[in-house]
Amino acid sequence: MQTPESFRCPTCNARQEPSPECRRCKCDLTLLLASLQRCQRLYDCCLRSLGDKDLDAAERLAIQRWELAPDQDAARLLAITYLLQGRYQAALDIGVND
Repeated sequence: MQTPESFRCPTCNARQEPSPECRRCKCDLTLLLASLQRCQRLYDCCLRSLGDKDLDAAERLAIQRWELAPDQDAARLLAITYLLQGRYQAALDIGVND
């Protein structure tokens, strides 16, 4: 997942601070920024649910995070929720179909 310190424009690959427009190619980055922020919120909420031992909510949030951006962070998060539920095969199967 891209983070503000490693933010790159998907059009020209310019490294930059998060902004609504690329400094180099002037590409509109508002939807990308919104999706990155949503990913982070889902991740944080999932961790909070795990801390509260609300595994059903954590699973829902982890799946939403995976569906938004199926990267390594999302795979780990979803695997953790499955492991804590005792669903070991489901945890192992994450990422097999990517």
